[in-house]
Amino acid sequence: MTPTRTLPLLTAVTTLVTLELLRLAGTSGSVAGAVFALLAAAPAGPLVWWLGPRRALPAALGVLALARLVVQLPAARTVPVTALAAGVALAALLLTVRACAATSGNGPGRAARALALAVAADVALRLRLDLLDPVWHGGVAGWLWALLLAAPLAAGARELYRRPGEGAGGGGVELALLGPALALYAVLFASPAFVAAEAGWSVAAGLAIAAGSVLGVAALSLPLPPWAPPAALLTAAVAFTLLPDLAAPAAALALAALPAALRRLLAMPRLRTGRGALLDLALAAAGAALGYGLLVLAFHLRFLAGPLCVLAALGLAWAATRGAAPRRLGHAWTPVVLATLLLAVPQLANALRGGPAPLPEDTAGGMYRLLSWNVHHAVDGEGELAPEALLEVIRGSGAQVVVLQEVPRGWPGAGGLDLAHWLERRLDVTAVWAPAADRQFGNLILTSLPVVDSETVGLPRAGGDMDRSYASVTVRLTDGEEARIVGTHLDGGDSPDARQAQLEPLLRGTGDGRHTVLAGDLNARPGTGEIDAVEAAGLRSAQDEIGDPDRDTATSPPRRVDWIFGAAGIAFGDFRLLDSAASDHLPLAVTVYLD
Repeated sequence: MTPTRTLPLLTAVTTLVTLELLRLAGTSGSVAGAVFALLAAAPAGPLVWWLGPRRALPAALGVLALARLVVQLPAARTVPVTALAAGVALAALLLTVRACAATSGNGPGRAARALALAVAADVALRLRLDLLDPVWHGGVAGWLWALLLAAPLAAGARELYRRPGEGAGGGGVELALLGPALALYAVLFASPAFVAAEAGWSVAAGLAIAAGSVLGVAALSLPLPPWAPPAALLTAAVAFTLLPDLAAPAAALALAALPAALRRLLAMPRLRTGRGALLDLALAAAGAALGYGLLVLAFHLRFLAGPLCVLAALGLAWAATRGAAPRRLGHAWTPVVLATLLLAVPQLANALRGGPAPLPEDTAGGMYRLLSWNVHHAVDGEGELAPEALLEVIRGSGAQVVVLQEVPRGWPGAGGLDLAHWLERRLDVTAVWAPAADRQFGNLILTSLPVVDSETVGLPRAGGDMDRSYASVTVRLTDGEEARIVGTHLDGGDSPDARQAQLEPLLRGTGDGRHTVLAGDLNARPGTGEIDAVEAAGLRSAQDEIGDPDRDTATSPPRRVDWIFGAAGIAFGDFRLLDSAASDHLPLAVTVYLD
C-alpha cells in the first residue's frame, strides 16, 4: 500500500488512540492530577529528538500500539505509565500528521480529513458507551477494541520501518499548534458532556456535534473563501465562552470550521529554527504538549479557561490565514457519508437498548429511603473512573431519593464523563441538576417519586460569585404526603466564613417546612459554627440521633463532613454509612419518616 493511502489511515487511528490516552492521562480527582494533565505529554519532545526524523514515526507507532494494549490492564494505569503513553501518542500523532501532509498531491487536505473523521468516530463510539472510554471497559469488548486499534498501528510501523524514507515528513514548529487544536476538539467542541452542560441540553448536544462534524468533513471539498474558516472558528470560540446558552450551535460551527483551518495550517511554509530538523520536531512536540496541557489544565482548575479557549482559537485562526490555499479534496461524498453513518450508529443503537431499571417507588406509610453521597467526580482512590461502582451502591441502598455532590459533566478530570446523563440512562428517575463552581461540576438529585416542585439556586462565594449551589425537590409519597429534600455542597478548605455566607441563603431556602431534609457535604465538622447554625435553625442530624456520631464520613483524609438533617416533622430510622471504595467519601443512607 502506498503512503498516500497508508498515512491517512494511520493518522485517523493515531488520532483515535491519542484522544483516548490524553483523556486517560487527565483523569484524576486531585489538583496533582490536573498538573499531571499538563505534564502527561512532556516525553514527546525528547522522544522525537532521540529517535530522529526517519525512524521516529515507525518507532512511535510501534510503541503506541504496545502502550494502548498495556493501559487496558487496570494495574498498569499508573501515573508513569499513562504519562509515557500520552507522550508517545502525541509524538506519534505529530509525526503521522506531518508525514501525511507532506505526501504528494493534496497531503494537507487528506491529513485534515483523517483528523476530522477520527474525531467523528471518537464521538460516535463514546456516545454509544455513554461517554465512558473503552479503556475503562474490561472483558472481551474492551480488549477487542484495544486490539482493533493496535493492529493497524503495528502494521503501519512495520511497513514504514521497511521503507524509512517514506513518510518521514520532517517538521516545522508550526506543528505545535496541533496541541491546542486537539484540546479544542477533545475537551470542548467535540465533548458531548461539556457542550450539554454548557448549553443545558442533553441528546441535542450530541446531534449538534454530529452535524458540525459532518459539515467539517464536507467543507474540505467546498470552495470556501480563505477567511471563512478562521473567522468562523474564532466567532465560535467567543460565542462558546461568553454565551453558554449558545454552546451547542457554537460547537457545531467550530467543528465545521476546524478541519478547513487545519488544512491551511498544515499547508503553511515550515517555520524553521535554522538548527536542524531534530530540534524543529522536538520543539513542535513540546509546544503541542504545552498547548494541549495548558488548555486542559485551565478547565480542570477552572482558571482562565475562557480566555485561553479564545486565545487558542485566535492562534489557530491566525496560522490558518498564513497557510497556502490547498486544493479542494475530491471524492467529497464518500467521507461525508462515512461521517454521517459513524454518528448515526450510536443514536440508533441507543434507541434499541433496553429500558432503565427503576429505583424503588413504594413509600406507603409516609416513609422513604434517602441516600446522600459525595461521589468525588466518579473517580475512585486508585484514579479509576468508577460509575458502575456508584450505580451498584445506589441500587443496593434501596433509596427512592438520591442526593449526590461533585457530579462531573464533561470535566477533564473525569475523562469527559457526564455522570448525570450516565445515571439517568440506567435508572428510571427524575433528575434535578444544580451546577456548582462551573457547569461541569455540581449537585444532583435523582428520585423515582413523583416530583411536585423543584428548583436550583446559586450560593455566593468570596467576591460575590455564585460558586456553589443547592438543588431541591418536593416529592409526593404513596399516601399523598409531600416531602422536600435539599441537596448541597458547601465551600471546602479552611474557609468557615465562606460557608457561613453560603449557609444563610441555604437555610432561608430550606425554609421552615416540617417535612424538609437537608443533605450533602457541608465541609464542616461537628461542633463548628456552621453546624451550630444549622441546628439553631431547628434541623437535627440523623447520624447523631441514631447512628455513630464518632464515625468519619470521608476517608482521605478521615473527617466527618457529610450530613443528613431533618426538620421538626421528620423522624429517622436505619441510618447507615455504607462501605464503598468508589469515592473518598462514604455514602449516607437513612429511612425518613414523616410525622
